Amino acid sequence: MLNIQTMPVGDLEANCFLVSDSEKNAVIIDPGAEAPHILEQIRAQELKPLAILLTHAHFDHFGAAADLIEALQIPLYVHPLDRAMVLSSEYSLAVQLGYGAYYRQPKEEQIRTFSDNEELKFSEELTFTVLHTPGHSPGSCCFRHGDILFSGDTLFRDGVGRVDFQGGNIRDMRKSLARLGALEGDCTVYCGHYGNTTLEHERTFGPYLIPRK
Repeated sequence: MLNIQTMPVGDLEANCFLVSDSEKNAVIIDPGAEAPHILEQIRAQELKPLAILLTHAHFDHFGAAADLIEALQIPLYVHPLDRAMVLSSEYSLAVQLGYGAYYRQPKEEQIRTFSDNEELKFSEELTFTVLHTPGHSPGSCCFRHGDILFSGDTLFRDGVGRVDFQGGNIRDMRKSLARLGALEGDCTVYCGHYGNTTLEHERTFGPYLIPRK
């Protein structure tokens, strides 16, 4: 069973997740800000970070990545369609959000990419299946581990991510939400902002996960 610590970070309170296994191997999902706080938690729990995973590359979800890469010497994983965003203070919305002065570019040689349906395996327990769910950004993805889903800004509790940023696309978002709605079984959904939800809750009480052709 994975251990998941949720940390809302930065002014926009994007959720950063420390996800670890029984051997304390860990990945960091969406480290949007507050690198010292994230490092403090890693050290306090004696975790062994292996990678940073980005659900998408808006700055409020990776603002601490460069500092963490430098401190921990670990790679950053992002979908190839969002890779250019990581390398741009404007495309990543750092400038538009008022954080242009805080933007630090992650080391290019430490950036790795993944593809839809790829399995990311960091240990026997610490494995994730990539679901490419564009709409909020071209390379937005969810990461699934059994009945756990990290949804980034694709799906929130009783809501969905915006599609009016550069690279957003409402048609893609509808297809992505239909894909999530059609997943087998239920999942606890760890969202990019706000609290958790479940697929069953969203299927039952929200209009967004109705499958669309």
